[in-house]
Amino acid sequence: MGSLLLEQDVHVERANGGFVVDVVMHTSARPALAWAVLTDFEHMASFVPNLKSSRVLERGEGVLKVLQQGVARYGLFSANFESLREIRLTPCSEIRAHGLGGNVQRMESLMRLEPEGSGTRLSYHAEAQPGFWFPPMIGPSLVRHETAEQFSAMLDEMLRRTERE
Repeated sequence: MGSLLLEQDVHVERANGGFVVDVVMHTSARPALAWAVLTDFEHMASFVPNLKSSRVLERGEGVLKVLQQGVARYGLFSANFESLREIRLTPCSEIRAHGLGGNVQRMESLMRLEPEGSGTRLSYHAEAQPGFWFPPMIGPSLVRHETAEQFSAMLDEMLRRTERE
């Protein structure tokens, strides 16, 4: 897997009872293909391992309402999560998400895509406050692990689709 995102590449800080997450990634996929994977909410559960389901509930002009359910796992600990988000799309350059419900109390995220060489630079920033309990000592590690796992799966999917082109 040449596109593996390492946990140490994910920066996580505790803030306001939740977490701030920052990560910068590079994929050899061109921006349009990276965009296609990052916005493929209907099929995301088939290539992101911690998602059980991912559905678009509403579709408007540049705005989606997406419901995702899954399981966060770290070591022996696991927790089910549900996230309802409003996602604002600026095609091929920006994906902005705002949490509307589920058991994640607060969620704001921004993914930026920029052409870089023959591929794409992906910059992700999120501020989240989970609405479910997990052992305090593993909080940042859990968030770092889940973020790395999710984005590694998306980077792998981008690579897979690039090879099919």
